[in-house]
Amino acid sequence: MSTPVPPPPQFPDPPAGGPPPVNSATAAQKVKGPAIALMVIAAITFVMQILSIVAHILGISFMGAGDMSQLEGMEGMEWMAPLMSGTFAIVSGLVVMAVAALVFFGAMKMKDLQSYGLAMTAAILAIVPCFSFCCTGIPFGIWALVVLLNKDVKPAFG
Repeated sequence: MSTPVPPPPQFPDPPAGGPPPVNSATAAQKVKGPAIALMVIAAITFVMQILSIVAHILGISFMGAGDMSQLEGMEGMEWMAPLMSGTFAIVSGLVVMAVAALVFFGAMKMKDLQSYGLAMTAAILAIVPCFSFCCTGIPFGIWALVVLLNKDVKPAFG
């Protein structure tokens, strides 16, 4: 005597037409604020770096001409003077300018819902403290990341 075998379970058919349609207007509204904030921060950083490089070239920079009076009471910090002026400061300023330009371009793409990868790169670079003016990019970079990782925003990028 054999026992009857129950039939296999029936699963419902997946919904026709794939995932629900993406509302680009809603996604554009969500990315608008952080994108504009990143563009403003990147522009300020870029301008400040231009001024800093000009100051270094003219010799009116922080600790310019070996002036160590700013380090009084900070024994062992003499190694900072070459890092705050001269060729190193100019080269690092150029690097920060390049990163600020990349953040600005990525924020423009984010605002237009284009190039998700570049928008994510801009948001992440804005969080790095040395790539934004006085660390102002940190909260706006985090805001941009939160918005970009939203399940309604990511599919809207073309």
